Amino acid sequence: MERPTLRQLEALDTIAREGSFRAAARALGISQVAVSDHIKQLEARLGISLFHRAPGGKASLSDAGEAALSRARLILADCDALVSTMQSFASGAPEEVRIERPARAETPVVRKPAAMPKPEPEPESETALAPEPEPEPVIVLTPPDPVAPLPSSDQPITIGIHPSILTRFQDKLAAFEDAFPNRPVSVDFNCFVADRVALALSAGIISIAYFYALGETRVFPSDYLWSERWALYVGENHRLAERDYVSREDLSNQSLISFAEGNRLRPLVEACMTEAGLGGLPYAVESDDYALLVERARDGAGILPLFGAAAGRVGASAGLKRLPYVDPIPAVEVRRVIHPSLVEDDEVQALVATLQ
Repeated sequence: MERPTLRQLEALDTIAREGSFRAAARALGISQVAVSDHIKQLEARLGISLFHRAPGGKASLSDAGEAALSRARLILADCDALVSTMQSFASGAPEEVRIERPARAETPVVRKPAAMPKPEPEPESETALAPEPEPEPVIVLTPPDPVAPLPSSDQPITIGIHPSILTRFQDKLAAFEDAFPNRPVSVDFNCFVADRVALALSAGIISIAYFYALGETRVFPSDYLWSERWALYVGENHRLAERDYVSREDLSNQSLISFAEGNRLRPLVEACMTEAGLGGLPYAVESDDYALLVERARDGAGILPLFGAAAGRVGASAGLKRLPYVDPIPAVEVRRVIHPSLVEDDEVQALVATLQ
């Protein structure tokens, strides 16, 4: 059987998340015909129909489609984890890969009582056990930082969070620490997108995560908290700065100013810009230095898309103008997940209640 491609699995997942082939096409930045072709090829390779199709009606997942979707999301999550692992290598903090070989089973030995004379060697039986084959190596991935045991009530509570999200909780977090001085709280600023959170949860590195996502997470359940809207900024002397409204056609020949390619927020930028019809725009500036991004936007180098607290801060900067963009850009969601072993932990639940 020819294996499905990741693009076909991604099409299946996106249709399920977006609710229709048309919406999936917009989210993926391809035509609806291309999405349909991906699904037809996937069904051909799996040998079964994944959707109930009614003439003129909306397609819905069949039982086989639901089962395929569940497995597809695990595969996609593993691919996300692979990318994250390789990014760790690229950033100079690679995960260590150990290859272990399981202990080889010993051939049973029959010992004669010591008092008995040494017997003559017995002829080999035709049914004697053949030596066991060499076991296949087992790949064990060890995270770059030591993995502590799963959190318990006598260990610190570790929160995975982005600094911009944390700014909303600073005072409340301090109040919790005053109320529970014997349960320290630490913060991990590396866990603020879904794939990184999934890795940290499975390794027991974090207790709670407040992270950015574009909807429901694939592998672990999470709670929606709020949405953060996008804003597009240009220099005040930019030719679009004085427009009453700006459409995607007005931006078709513009360039983007955004995060560097390795930044974990970059995929959110690209996904949302694609949904807004701006996925094909080239990058004029790529940097994780906010000051540089603002400076280049003021100079007229391109359009600076930002969301949430960063958009609020930049919006107050002199020399910038927010574009009245009329086409919808999907909001970035802030979601929360609690480590499964801590859902009954009273102090963790108290912290969750405090950070509302």
